[in-house]
Amino acid sequence: MAATATAERPVPTPEEVWATLDRVARYHEETAKLQQENERRWKEGIARREAEEAKRRKEEAEREAEREAKRQAEDAKRREEEAERHRKSELELERLLKLFGETDRKIRENDKRVGGLGRSYGKLVEHLVGPGIIKRFGEHGYRFDGIKKRRHKLYDDDGNTETDIDVLLENDDTVIAVEVKSRPDKEEEYLGRHLARLEIMRAHGVEEGWEGKRILGAIAGAIFETPIRNATLKAGLFVIEQSGETMKMEIPEGFVPREW
Repeated sequence: MAATATAERPVPTPEEVWATLDRVARYHEETAKLQQENERRWKEGIARREAEEAKRRKEEAEREAEREAKRQAEDAKRREEEAERHRKSELELERLLKLFGETDRKIRENDKRVGGLGRSYGKLVEHLVGPGIIKRFGEHGYRFDGIKKRRHKLYDDDGNTETDIDVLLENDDTVIAVEVKSRPDKEEEYLGRHLARLEIMRAHGVEEGWEGKRILGAIAGAIFETPIRNATLKAGLFVIEQSGETMKMEIPEGFVPREW
């Protein structure tokens, strides 16, 4: 039956063969065109992605350049501000040194007139602390008629000097010991010594007539650096600073003097 079917199958004519070949050729041509179109789209997609990536990298580089320029500008501004602060600090130091030098010159002139004031602390007591200390404390509610003693010494049982006080202020309920330094510059040393001095004063309270009185402390100096001033106030001591021909005593808000 297969042979019969094959025998019965019509034989294509030449026209039909050529038509079939023409359809096959057109199919291959369309397939080639479709492949070319796909390749073109694929290449365009690759090119577009590369262009977008290049644009992104360019924008990122521009942003980074802007950030770097901003950092450099901020660094330059910071260095300029630091240089300006340094210049102002030098000018202030120069002014203070000049002021201190002028004060020292006046001290020496006065020293000659009165026949010598002795050691440097004595000069500071006379010319820095003495003239206005009663007034300065009076402005903050501490009333004293005058300076009780200058260079007051406390002795132990064997008669040896246990400590001494540059300036001693005393009234009916308060005693203030003032340590005078030309330029306090080592807070651990001068603070420690003065705090120890105040402890010794309290131990001598009965014999000195200070029993029941508040004992307070203060540091006076011609030049106070900010860390030294802050450490002194933190320790509960008053800060007395040179201001022109006299001194100033600024008490920050919230300051509570330490009592012994």
